[in-house]
Amino acid sequence: MTRDRGQLEADVMRLLWDADAPRTAKELQAGFEGSAPAVTTVLTVLDRLRRKGLVTRSDAKTNITFTATRSESDHAVENMLQSLETTGDRQAVLLRFAGDLDRADAELLRRALEGRDRRRTRPGSRADSSGGVKDRG
Repeated sequence: MTRDRGQLEADVMRLLWDADAPRTAKELQAGFEGSAPAVTTVLTVLDRLRRKGLVTRSDAKTNITFTATRSESDHAVENMLQSLETTGDRQAVLLRFAGDLDRADAELLRRALEGRDRRRTRPGSRADSSGGVKDRG
């Protein structure tokens, strides 16, 4: 079975994010639907993810386990912010992103931004007094 570039890493991360505890490579291999990669392939992917800082490995001599270093949502946010940082036209990207949201997501984003603005303007708030939060635009 041929996978798209990066798909195996994404599949392993999905299994780790869905796990309620650290997992061994064999446990991750068993979590694949359909054709599962060899355990050595899973270990290679886990080592690549560890070097990228996405996965930690236990120090156990046997039954070595792996855990995601951050949540799926934190990972998505980091990717979105990195994409914004590397674009030539940040405004165009933000406008296109906002325009492609469905109503429910747009409303959720609007409420989140309003809540952020209220926290920023509250007298004596950390963001207001220390400048700890800054606008990117």
